[in-house]
Amino acid sequence: MKPDSAVEIVTKLRDRGHEAYFVGGCVRDMVLGIEPADYDIATSAHPEQVVRIFPRTALIGAQFGVVLVIHRGHPFEVATFRSDDAYVDGRRPTGVTFTDARQDVLRRDFTINGLLYDPVADTIIDYISGRDDISAKLVRAIGDPHQRFKEDKLRMLRAIRFGARLGYTVEPETWKAILEMAPDIHQVSNERIREELVRILTEGQAVRGMQMVHDSGLRQELLPELEWTGHLKTCLNLLRKGAPEDFAIAVLLHETPIDRIIEIVERLKFSRAEINHVVVLAENLPQFADIHTMSTSTLKRFFRMPRFEDHLELARIHSTANNDLRDFDFARLKYLSWSQSEIAPPALISGEDLIGMGFVPGPVFREILTRIEDEQLEGRLSKRDQALSFVREHYGKSKSS
Repeated sequence: MKPDSAVEIVTKLRDRGHEAYFVGGCVRDMVLGIEPADYDIATSAHPEQVVRIFPRTALIGAQFGVVLVIHRGHPFEVATFRSDDAYVDGRRPTGVTFTDARQDVLRRDFTINGLLYDPVADTIIDYISGRDDISAKLVRAIGDPHQRFKEDKLRMLRAIRFGARLGYTVEPETWKAILEMAPDIHQVSNERIREELVRILTEGQAVRGMQMVHDSGLRQELLPELEWTGHLKTCLNLLRKGAPEDFAIAVLLHETPIDRIIEIVERLKFSRAEINHVVVLAENLPQFADIHTMSTSTLKRFFRMPRFEDHLELARIHSTANNDLRDFDFARLKYLSWSQSEIAPPALISGEDLIGMGFVPGPVFREILTRIEDEQLEGRLSKRDQALSFVREHYGKSKSS
């Protein structure tokens, strides 16, 4: 996203007599030379004033001073400078007090996320030595780390995610606070924990991130069923950035017993479709060891599984970690050698054809149709009349009548 629209929002707020700056991760990314994915804006304008200035808005958190401004087709969070009242649920303050830019920065999580940028003057405002920590590649809590984590326990995982993604070290006092407060992570909802874990896995530094999760004690709290092994570290190192969320968690859990996998993904509130995909991936991975001895029909049915590319990719990761790619290479070459119409061709005959031949619906239907499909997949039958002749030859006119 280009910053032009965000600059226009800042300019409009300034024209109405309010302070306004870019804030947070977008400023950090700008300092790092990375194009931000989005732009957040902090301002002295109160929510009701923001709503009056911009024609398209949504009050997504007005009680906390946050308004969503839709400008030129893009959404921007515009938040009033604030300080937070007491936190009682480990997530949100009981209330906020509107204040100035400096106080707004001091209530934020990490110094690297506490920079302000004035796009009009093209200057960075740094109250908390954030640029120094960016230069030093440090993730440091703003102020007392225990207090920052007490306010929102999820910040412990966020510190690790930023450290992993950016290749930064968590500053010693901040890390010490995580080690001491790891057992408190259970105060955070499983949905929010899932979101952070998935981001750690998919933002490009999965093994570094999960090593930090393990070393911090958070792995033992959140995923006690997971055995942290050298094989798993190698697998995570092979996980590609931007992988689908359910695939990423399947790589993390693929050597965990199936009943434990189900417990974990249900606990983390994955959707039913995601849970099913994770379990099917783990359950079917051992089949690659038998791939050389499968019949052509069995192999083609194996290749028909939904999202089979994920099965193949998990096999690549697992096999590479085991330094033995023979089964994976055989499967990949076979899979690529067949078209989808060869793997899943249209049926040659149907149950209606069997009824027309005098068969009574029942278990024999499945037997006949499966055998016809086997012959088709093996390449021995390719036409409807061949299939009908096969049925008459092997089952008579009506085996069920």
